[in-house]
Amino acid sequence: IFGQRLEDTVQYEKKFGPRLAPLLVEQCVDFLRDRGLDEEGLFRMPGQANLVKELQEAFDCGDKPLFDSNTDTHTVASLLKLYLRELPEPVVQSHCNENKMSVQNLATVFGPNILRPKMEDPVAIME
Repeated sequence: IFGQRLEDTVQYEKKFGPRLAPLLVEQCVDFLRDRGLDEEGLFRMPGQANLVKELQEAFDCGDKPLFDSNTDTHTVASLLKLYLRELPEPVVQSHCNENKMSVQNLATVFGPNILRPKMEDPVAIME
């Protein structure tokens, strides 16, 4: 599934039941929501490269590897980042000429709305 179009993966996985996102994304997000939100440096610190590669190969072969209590949160975050990075098209496409905003400006606008702290203190959001 790495390197495939998002739409193609979702369409293929519909035969396993209704879903809005690929299983890999659902598994990673669920795991990180349950075990990674308090982790220092999540999405900044790299995971175990050999394990990321093993998980990537397993998903690419059609396996559905499960994350357990021994799974490192940074490894799962790295796997999710790798999946998103290898998509042939960005999840949100930017048409800079049409909307007059650069990719960096869009990230600045959408970032705080996509990734929010538990408290809604504006000062804390900007730190």
